[in-house]
Amino acid sequence: MDNCSEVAIWKYMDFAKFAYLVTTRSLHFACPSRFQDPYEGLLPRSHIEAESKMLRRYVDDMIALRPAFAEQSKISLELFDNILEKFAREVRGAHEEAAAAFGVCCWHKSEYESAAMWRLYSASGQGIAIESTIGRLKASLGDTAGLQIDSVRYMDFDEDPIEKGHKHYALFIKRKCFEYEKELRATVLLPVKGEGISLPCDLGVLIKAIHVSPLVEEYVTRAVENLCAGKVHSLRVPVLQSKLFDRPDYGIDVDVKAAAV
Repeated sequence: MDNCSEVAIWKYMDFAKFAYLVTTRSLHFACPSRFQDPYEGLLPRSHIEAESKMLRRYVDDMIALRPAFAEQSKISLELFDNILEKFAREVRGAHEEAAAAFGVCCWHKSEYESAAMWRLYSASGQGIAIESTIGRLKASLGDTAGLQIDSVRYMDFDEDPIEKGHKHYALFIKRKCFEYEKELRATVLLPVKGEGISLPCDLGVLIKAIHVSPLVEEYVTRAVENLCAGKVHSLRVPVLQSKLFDRPDYGIDVDVKAAAV
């Protein structure tokens, strides 16, 4: 974990996510299997090759025992082979399964604002950033069980050798093409694998300042100020999610059995 509690960190987001943060007073930890990067949770090639060799020896030993196993056991060779095939399938997806067990909250580590991050998160004209520190982030989450906070390390997944000595690993490495993110991550174990979770957070402790993107219209700044001041009136009207793009509930239906009679 980063030891310097005063290191500055930033969380860039759109207005909707900021409104969710403020109104629920919680930080969302997303499951990394939902992220766009297909390498999330995957280890560099050198690690995978080393693990593959180790597991290959294990499988070879099991295959060598196959004839003796068949003679001394009532379990059929077909069942034996099925067990090995299941093991191989589970091994191939082990890293993805492990990643799906954790929730991740991403931050940008920098002493200054980032023009690149503003452009990335202001695409819809609504960019907002929370300025905080590593110490504030940790303190705001209180005694959250299993909380881990560390900087992401950027590696060449094809060329870099096996890296040793890091307690936090798979979820804290990314490819070098993402170095501009200067990412710091907080992770927790998810109650339900694959489903993100929002955890209670003391916003008074977490937030040092709120910054509104230089690329947005002035009304966004006013909206942020009103939201933070609690100037939100209750509206007793239904909130509906559009079903415009739901799949149709009808289609051509041919009863094959009836037609064959």
